[in-house]
Amino acid sequence: MSEKKFASRLIDFLKEIYSCVHCGYCLEACPARDASYFDVYGSRGKMQLFKSLLEGKTEISKDFADRIFNCALCGWCTYKCPEELPTTDIFVAARHECVSKGIGFMTVEAARRYLLKSQNPFGASDSERIEWSKGLNLKRTGETVLFASCMNPLMGYTELINVLGVSFEKVVELFGFLEEMDLDRFVRELAGIVDPNEYYQEVLRRAVKILRFIGIEPAYLREDEPCCGKPLHTYGYLEDFVKQVEYTAKMLKERGTKTLILLNPVCLYVFRVLYPKFLGNFDINAKHFSEILAENLDKWSDQAAFKNPVKVTYHDPCYLARYLDVIEAPRIVINNIKGVELVEPEYTKKETYCDGGGGVEVTHSEAAVKMAARRAQMLLETGAKKIVTTCPACVAMIRVGLRAINAPEDVEVIDLADLVYEALIQNVEL
Repeated sequence: MSEKKFASRLIDFLKEIYSCVHCGYCLEACPARDASYFDVYGSRGKMQLFKSLLEGKTEISKDFADRIFNCALCGWCTYKCPEELPTTDIFVAARHECVSKGIGFMTVEAARRYLLKSQNPFGASDSERIEWSKGLNLKRTGETVLFASCMNPLMGYTELINVLGVSFEKVVELFGFLEEMDLDRFVRELAGIVDPNEYYQEVLRRAVKILRFIGIEPAYLREDEPCCGKPLHTYGYLEDFVKQVEYTAKMLKERGTKTLILLNPVCLYVFRVLYPKFLGNFDINAKHFSEILAENLDKWSDQAAFKNPVKVTYHDPCYLARYLDVIEAPRIVINNIKGVELVEPEYTKKETYCDGGGGVEVTHSEAAVKMAARRAQMLLETGAKKIVTTCPACVAMIRVGLRAINAPEDVEVIDLADLVYEALIQNVEL
């Protein structure tokens, strides 16, 4: 285990914090700074705040937490830092300092409570999580597992809350009361009459059909699928994160899992980077859906064609492009679909611009909408009617951004799996 990577206190990063030269390279496309217009919300300002804390000139307070949690952990500052400082690791350590002292946000505490209770930060029931798989007859165990994650089946809740213009804090207050009255499940069932998760669940169903088309029969753990633990890491609950990592890794190995296929790059990062660094012997191979398609072009690309030309733009998710360097696979897939023209947006590939996901939408929803709107405008300016991405959180937040700027209704945001599926069904039956 790398002690530095899993350091949990700011003092553990003393050398790195004092190595910041305040050059400002981190600020050019920092979404938190752009949304607030104040440097203090950017990496440079945070590093100065950490110095003040370490020197006893300030203390951990609600205001301190506000500045630290108003960040998407998008990794722009880490990528741009000429000193190669692990800024996002430092921010997570700062969050750990906050929550350890009971200073934070009721929304993140609720996400923690729900995750520990229900294995997902939304507090959704097992039946909600596995609803998407009905009728697919997926086996429950196998060497190759489709890891649906918490986000893919349930991301519609995030989008719905933003559409309604209600803060996560108000929602948590309501459901905290309902939990005490044992009415929260009943209300969820009523809300399910208009299912906000249907689109995201359909993406999973289409992904399964595509995998089967190319000869891959994935298993699905259904209600036994654990959370990867990333929300706990994101919000600084590092002791809980360690326990979740151990639990999830043990469960996957006991099931005989050899390969995980994911549509969610956040979970992919956790399995591919954090688990091996923490556990050392984590040997389960984790792959993104786009990588699977890029590696199996000969099994699907000849049949993937649109009858009418389609112009698309592609938004690189921060975790997929910047954290994992998975940049070419999605483009290989898009460029091998006949009839598709790919137009790159401003800020692309490793220099992608975050759309406001990554956890900030839970603590600072207004700032997250500003981030989403800024990115949505960039994507809209490409002239593409289809905005393609490879992350459920990005789909949700870009949709939020498009609504915020009153974008034309004929512009749609879709997952890469959707694009491939739409191209295939024009020529073959899936």
